[in-house]
Amino acid sequence: MMWGALILGIGMSLIGLLLAWLLLDSEEEPEKAPEGGSLAFEGNPEEAFLSFVSQAWGLEIAPDPTEERPQAARAWLRERLASLRDPGGRIRDFERGITRRLRRLLAEADLPWHPLEWMGLTLALMALGAWIGLQVYRLPGFAWIGALMGGALPFLFVRHRRETRLRRLELQLADALLLISRTLQAGGSLYTAFEEIARQFPPPISEEFRRVLIELRLGFSISEALEHMRERVPSEDLSMAITAIQINRQVGGNLSEFLEKVAARIRERVHLQNEIRVMTASYRLSAYILAVLPLLLWLVLFPINRRYMMRFFTSGIAGYAMLGLILLLVLTGLLVVRRMTRVSL
Repeated sequence: MMWGALILGIGMSLIGLLLAWLLLDSEEEPEKAPEGGSLAFEGNPEEAFLSFVSQAWGLEIAPDPTEERPQAARAWLRERLASLRDPGGRIRDFERGITRRLRRLLAEADLPWHPLEWMGLTLALMALGAWIGLQVYRLPGFAWIGALMGGALPFLFVRHRRETRLRRLELQLADALLLISRTLQAGGSLYTAFEEIARQFPPPISEEFRRVLIELRLGFSISEALEHMRERVPSEDLSMAITAIQINRQVGGNLSEFLEKVAARIRERVHLQNEIRVMTASYRLSAYILAVLPLLLWLVLFPINRRYMMRFFTSGIAGYAMLGLILLLVLTGLLVVRRMTRVSL
């Protein structure tokens, strides 16, 4: 029984780590090496040794002495080798990467939390879920399940708040772009248009443009302030509008007319998205109900008929394999339905 509980705990931990990775995964470009060419060096023992070590450690790019900056390339390779010899530095880089992802996720959800506060809340909910699972069901496996469910709550809350905020902002974006277009046609500036949006529109778009105005007063350029807003708001429509403004400031053009076209496209896209969301609402709701119902029934039936439900834990590895298969099938069905009801425009 202890082995079964251990296997179940390890499996739930792996699932939790997978969910955390999926929720925190962000598209980041890998660190680029300096420009270089072949790993083969002729006539220089130091360069030959560095080439051999780089190949042994899987470094794909090494300096080429024919390039204009071989010294910088060799310095980069020495730095990479030093980082491989310093595991503490790699751990610190990993921690900074996790903190950066959490900070970006919290900023997109407009939550004034520090990543350490968020992680502390997650650990507290995991401990509470583990304690409740152990007290109610008296089995170590339910402690793991309770910890996983408690740790998932902050992720689900942040993702829901992020998606809700993004949807509301995209609904307001077309009107905001039209206001910028009208202001430019009347002879105003972008700064004046941003002030009007921050004063007239409700949150969340007014909050974002208010932050842009604060950054402009602090000395940032319009392009830099808009780029920061692009990082906070993962919206394709907003990104396209920001790109248009940045290009217009560099090469010129009729920005007012282009923003009107972008606003019309956004209105049409939002209208189609709303229609698709209404048409697929029943299917998505059915998928969520069918995914949650087996777990709820299992948790309710366990205290009522404990002897019957204990067969999952007293049948050896077969019982735990059955639980894992049930969980896998439920998650697969949920993912399939979500994929079927998700339409990209």
